[in-house]
Amino acid sequence: MKKWIKALLAVLFVVALGGWGTMEAMKRAWIRYNKYDIRTEGSLQVGDLAPDVELLTMHGSEPRRISELYADKPVVLTFGSYT
Repeated sequence: MKKWIKALLAVLFVVALGGWGTMEAMKRAWIRYNKYDIRTEGSLQVGDLAPDVELLTMHGSEPRRISELYADKPVVLTFGSYT
């Protein structure tokens, strides 16, 4: 009976170690989660200005550049859903 417990614990340890290793490899971008995962190491540092990109307005009617928006006041970009 004790052999079964030891074997079960060994299997659980190997599975947990493999899962942890897979998650670390995805976090460090050594392996890709899916074909849309295109993370790369960037060069931005804390305190740098945001890159000047062009985004569509919330209604998709017209493109706006970030530099136009933060010329007068700070801009907060939110990516995600609040639903």
